[in-house]
This record gives sequence, C-alpha cells and structure tokens, in this order.
Amino acid sequence: MAAEGTRAVVAGPDDTGARLDHVLARACPDLSRSQIQRLIHEGLVAIEGRRPPVKPGHRLDAGERITLSVPAPAPVAPAAEALPLTILYDDADLVVIDKPAGMVVHPAAG
Repeated sequence: MAAEGTRAVVAGPDDTGARLDHVLARACPDLSRSQIQRLIHEGLVAIEGRRPPVKPGHRLDAGERITLSVPAPAPVAPAAEALPLTILYDDADLVVIDKPAGMVVHPAAG
C-alpha cells in the first residue's frame, strides 16, 4: 500500500456526479481503486467530516471535501511450517525432497 498519512481532496466542478472511489483513484494515483474501496469500507474516508456509512458509489458534488486516512502497512513475514516431507538426498550443497503434488512451495495469496 502507499505511504501512510491523511490526505485531503476537494471535488472539483468536473467531479460533480462522479463516484467517490473514481475521484479518489484519480487524486491518489499511488492507490488502486480496490485499495481505496477497502479504505472506504473500513471507515477511513470521510466526506465533509461525516464518517460512515460512506459508500464507494457515493455521487459527489463540486466543493465537497474528502478526507482519506491511509494506515501504516501491517508487517508481513512468512512463517515456517513443520511439514512431513521425505528427504531423498541431503548433503552440504543440495537437498532433494519428495514433495507431494499440489503443495505450495512459496508464499502465495491462497
């Protein structure tokens, strides 16, 4: 995610009737629209100081002030897991294991 902090956006005349998430995506190019939608759902976006329920599809009026709070990213570290693997060969330079089909070998979304 992008740099943490509070951002202020004022809807311009061209933003009248535009969706909140679209306007914020244009104003904050370092955030994806899905990140912005998540921040809206988490209550981190206020319009004219009003807190949720603000919706991503809220239609804006020119001059509305939007405040977006971007939290610090949560630290992510892969965790080791004890797995019952059969070691076929092991020396100082090489390890050969019998990995079952379908077993993930690196951190992934699933």
